[in-house]
Amino acid sequence: MSDFKTVIEGTRASNNLPNGVNWNFYYSYPKFKKTVSSRQHHVLKLISALLKNQKIPGNIRDKDEDHQFELIEEGNDTILDRVTHNIDTLNGSFKNVGVSVIPKAFVSETTDNTQAANKKRILVHGRNIERPQLKFKTKVDNRPVPFKPLLTSKPNSKIPLDLCLETNEDGIMFYKHPYQLELEEFKVPDEHLKISKAVKPASLEDTKFVEVYTEEQLNLMISDLKNVNELAVDLEAHSYRTYQGFTCLMQISTRNADYIIDTLHLREKLHILNEIFTNPAVVKVFHGADSDIPWLQRDLGLYVVNMFDTYQAAKILNFSRKGLDFLLKHYCNVDADKAFQLYDWRTRPLSTEAIFYARSDTHYLLYVYDMIKKDLMAMSTNQCNYIELVFQRSADVCKTRYEVNILSEDSHLSMYKRSKKMFDIQQMYALKHIYAWRDKLARELDESPGYILPNHMLLKISEMLPKESFGILACCSPIPPLVRQCLHEIHYIVKKAREQTFENQAEKLNEDNSFTQDVVKHIDVDMISLHDYSKSKENAEDSLPTLLNDLNKLPDDEIEILCFTPQEITIFQEVNKKKSRKHIGLTNIVYKQPYELYLKTIKYNNVLKKSLEVQEKNSGNNEPLNTSVPMECPDKLYLTTQVKEIKKEIIDHTNVKKNVPKVLNAPNTIIREIKVDNQSSSTSSTSQNPTNNSRQNSFKPHKYETTDFAKFHNQSKEVMLIAKRLQKKKNKTKKNKKPKRLQKTV
Repeated sequence: MSDFKTVIEGTRASNNLPNGVNWNFYYSYPKFKKTVSSRQHHVLKLISALLKNQKIPGNIRDKDEDHQFELIEEGNDTILDRVTHNIDTLNGSFKNVGVSVIPKAFVSETTDNTQAANKKRILVHGRNIERPQLKFKTKVDNRPVPFKPLLTSKPNSKIPLDLCLETNEDGIMFYKHPYQLELEEFKVPDEHLKISKAVKPASLEDTKFVEVYTEEQLNLMISDLKNVNELAVDLEAHSYRTYQGFTCLMQISTRNADYIIDTLHLREKLHILNEIFTNPAVVKVFHGADSDIPWLQRDLGLYVVNMFDTYQAAKILNFSRKGLDFLLKHYCNVDADKAFQLYDWRTRPLSTEAIFYARSDTHYLLYVYDMIKKDLMAMSTNQCNYIELVFQRSADVCKTRYEVNILSEDSHLSMYKRSKKMFDIQQMYALKHIYAWRDKLARELDESPGYILPNHMLLKISEMLPKESFGILACCSPIPPLVRQCLHEIHYIVKKAREQTFENQAEKLNEDNSFTQDVVKHIDVDMISLHDYSKSKENAEDSLPTLLNDLNKLPDDEIEILCFTPQEITIFQEVNKKKSRKHIGLTNIVYKQPYELYLKTIKYNNVLKKSLEVQEKNSGNNEPLNTSVPMECPDKLYLTTQVKEIKKEIIDHTNVKKNVPKVLNAPNTIIREIKVDNQSSSTSSTSQNPTNNSRQNSFKPHKYETTDFAKFHNQSKEVMLIAKRLQKKKNKTKKNKKPKRLQKTV
C-alpha cells in the first residue's frame, strides 16, 4: 500500500510541474534547469534498470524523446502480458479447473491475529468462467424496448395487476410501476417508529448460516422469514461480461440466522419472495438501495414495500462518510475492506472468504438499523420525525423503475463532457459513431461496452484519428480482443471522420426536414431570415400567408410594375446626401416598414374590389377599364430621381386612348407611366419664335406619357443612364433646349 501511495504522490508532483510557456520561463533559470536535468538522469537510470531487469532490448539513454516513449510503451506491454500470463497460470486457466480466489482483506472483527493474516492475502480475479446467462431459461433481451415487469401475480396488492404501456410527456413509452399505488399510500407502522433496545449480534461463527441452492431450501427459508418483522437484504451483481448485468447472489439476515441465495440457479423461482418483500408489516433494511431496487425488478421480478435505507439515514445525520464500511466501524467497531466489490461473483463454488464477506454485509445491518434510529430520534422534534422522513425517502427509492438503456443522438455527450476535452468536427464524428458501433456490438454479443472498448481508449482513438489500422491498436493498451477482431470497422469510421469538413456538415443541415420553408441567405450580409424573400429567385407567395384572398388576387402576367433596382446598393448601406458624381440621380433609399406594407395591402384590396365592380357594370362595353395603381412591390428598393420634372402619376386611359398603342389597350392591364413636365421650356420657345406656331402644330413631338417604360424594367443600367443624363440636362438650364438627343435615345 505504501508503494501505491508513493506512485500517487509522484504522479501528483509531476502534474504540478509547469508546462507550455511556463516551462520555458522556468527553464531559463539555471538553478531550475540544473535540478530538472539531475532528476531526469535519475529517472532515466531507474527506467533503464527496470527494462534491463525485464530483458527488454534497447538503451533508453541513447535515444531521442520519441524513441524513448516508444521503448517505454513496448516495455509496459511486455510487462502487462507477463502479468496476465501469471494470473492465468495462478487461477488455473490453462488447466480448466475452478478459480481459486485469495482475498486481500475481508470483513472481520478487529483482532491482531486476523490483521496479521490479512497482510499476506491478495485478490485474484477469475477470467475464464462459463457465462451463466447462456443457461438462463428466459434469454436475455438487450433490445432498446420498454422493460416489461416480470410479475405474473401481485401479492399484498390494493389493485389488480395491470401491465399496460403508457406514454410520458416526452413521448417515451413505459410500463407503470406495479406497486405505485401501494407505495404512495404506504404509512409506516407505529412499531417501526419506536425505539427498541439494541442488542449486539453474535459472531459469525456462532450464528446460524444457511446456503440456498435448491427450490426446497428456498421454501424452507420463506417459511422461516414469515415469522419475523425485520430483514436485512443485500445483493451482489456482475456487469463486466454482460450488457445489462445480472444478480449473482442475495444475502438475507434476521436476528438469528444468515441466508445466502444463489440467484443464478434460482433465477426463475425467486418471485415468490414478493409475499415478504411487498408486505407492509415487514421492514426491509438496505444500504444504498438505488442499484439494488432496479436489479431486483430486472432479474427476479421482486418489488419492495416498507424499506429503511441506512444510506438515506446517514445523509440526514450528516455523517462525514456514508458508506457501509464507515457505519460498521462507527456502530459495530468492525473493520470492513470493500476489496470484494471487485470479486467475480459468477464463480461457483464460492470460496470461504467470499461467503464470509457476503454474510458480513447483512449480519451487522440490523444492529446498525437499531443504533441509527436512536440517533434519528435524538434529532427529531415535535414538528419533524426524522425516522419517518427516512422511511419516506426510502419509499421514493422503491418507486424507481428499471429502464433499458436506449441509445440516442446525444448519448456520447455525457462521456465527452466528463473527459473535459475539446474536439473538432472530425473528432466528434469519430466519437459519436464509434460509440454507436460499440453499443450495437455490445447488445448483440451481450457484453458490456467497457469490455468491448473502454472509454479512455475510445476517447484516445477519437482524439488521435490514426491514419492506419496499427495506429488504432497503438491507442489501446492492452488491446481488447474484440477491437482486434473488428479493427477494419473502427478503421473505416476513423477514415470517414477524417473526411468530414464544415461544408459537409452544412449540407446535412440544409437537408434537414424540420424547416418547411426554404432559407434565403443574403449575399451582402451574413444573416438568415425565414421571411425575407427579397433575393429569392423563386416566387414564394404560395408558401407565405397573405391578407388577401385567393379570389381577389390578380394573375402575375396581368400586372406590370416599374421598379428601379440598382445593382450595388442595398438597404444596409448609408447613402451620402451630399451631391457627388457617384450618387447623381439618387436622392434616397427607402426601406418600407411592415406596417406600411400592411396599409398598402388594405388599400390595394379595396382598389381591386372597385375594379371588379366596374368590370361587372361595363361587361357589355368593349372600352378599357380605368384601373388604379397596383400596390408597390414590398421587397424591392425604391429609387427617386433628383429631376423635379419627372413625376409618377396615373394617366386615365380615356384621355390618352388615341396615343396608347393597341397592345396596351388590352383589358385588365395596369400601367405605371412617367410624364415629363416641359412647360417652362415650351413657353420660352414660343415667346422667342412666334412664327413657328404653324410648324409646331404640324409637327408632333415625342410624348413621354405614351412611352411604355415597362419594356425597360429589366434594363437597370439603361435606366440609370437615363437618370444621369436628365441630371446633366438640369445643370444646363441656361441653354433652354429641348432634349432631342434624349428623345432619340428613348
